[in-house]
Amino acid sequence: MSKKKSARLTSYSWLLLNAVVWGAALIIIKPAFAVTTPFRFLFYRYLLAVLFSLPWLIIFWEKHKKNFKKNISKILPLEILGTTIVLSLLYFGLDRTSAIEASLLTTTTPIFITLMGIFILKEKQELHESFGLAIAFIGTILLTILPVITNGGLQSISLTGNLLIIGQNLAAAFYFVLAKKHYHKMSKLFVTTISFNIGLVSFFFLSLFEAGASMTHFIQSIQVDLSHQSVWIASIYMAIFGSIIGLTAYIKGQDGIEASEASLFSYLQPLIYLPLGFIMLGEQVTLIQVTLLGLILFGVFFAEKRFSHRRLKHR
Repeated sequence: MSKKKSARLTSYSWLLLNAVVWGAALIIIKPAFAVTTPFRFLFYRYLLAVLFSLPWLIIFWEKHKKNFKKNISKILPLEILGTTIVLSLLYFGLDRTSAIEASLLTTTTPIFITLMGIFILKEKQELHESFGLAIAFIGTILLTILPVITNGGLQSISLTGNLLIIGQNLAAAFYFVLAKKHYHKMSKLFVTTISFNIGLVSFFFLSLFEAGASMTHFIQSIQVDLSHQSVWIASIYMAIFGSIIGLTAYIKGQDGIEASEASLFSYLQPLIYLPLGFIMLGEQVTLIQVTLLGLILFGVFFAEKRFSHRRLKHR
């Protein structure tokens, strides 16, 4: 097996792991928002992630401390975008829509990653890609405004949540493409451990601000939150699987293949969140949602069929 093919298979393995871990995430998290807020949940998540990853940070520090000032200038702004901004948009969106609807919309993130890859990384685009992406984009718009179609009004809470998640998709796509460009020669575990600390600090201050800058109110809210099992389950799952395993797997998975090809693995996530949402939350999937998801999948796979052609040429 050639080194190039081996690297591609390794990337596929990492991305498959990421698809499973992130596919289950929003379904597991949703019950916690009946008790806590997105900012406090993210504070708990990153507090645990920092504690779990502390041994790695100590190990990596010796290796990276010489170039720390140089690297942190790249890591800090990128992780504020990829952690603080992206996750704030995602979880405030989840708080305002159903877990399955939120999961369906996050599944369209690869469309935005593909577009960012074309404009930022100068990845080549052919005519069939433009046609496929146009179909997928139309499906995404229809899925976003579905609450307006079904409820007949612009004041739908689900519409607000859906728009926040589309904003998350844009920000996440920008982050992942820039991460591929700037993190290529860095240790991915080192980057993620630094990211956890940035998340911890930023969500502590956002949670404190949310509590009216009152430490007493903030501590009282934490005591209430931690008396509920759903908050513990969501925080521990996302600290270990969402943060340490999931993010590292995605960044490492991008190493051996193009950003747009790596994003295709996100389309495996419905195989996880659709049955899990029905079993755990009792949420129903409508025929129109499945139809629009099918339209999006058709558009993306039509656009990305170039990958099979490339593999045949290199055999």
